[in-house]
Amino acid sequence: MNTENFGEGSEKEVGVRAKLEWSDAESVPIIYANHLFVRHEEDNFVITIGQAHGPYWLEMPEEVKGKEIKVPIHAVARIAVSPQSMKSMLDALNQNYERFLRKQGRCEKK
Repeated sequence: MNTENFGEGSEKEVGVRAKLEWSDAESVPIIYANHLFVRHEEDNFVITIGQAHGPYWLEMPEEVKGKEIKVPIHAVARIAVSPQSMKSMLDALNQNYERFLRKQGRCEKK
């Protein structure tokens, strides 16, 4: 909160209320992601979102049969959030997921 000095020894509190409003969310492209990696540091969480696309073969090559292969996950976004923002995000995700399940007629029991 800002304060203004109105003479010797007197201060009056001057406040500004700001309402947050999304201004360009619809202009940002939606990118499909099928993998998520979350880690925390001392004072924030880092979330990496990625896409993995498997090897696509019409017929599996003999040289890979029975072997382990590596499938790369391509990072499409990384964000860092405070613990408070992480809690808000988890609450929002849980609420939306529960609404989604109810609309689908599939309520999960806790």
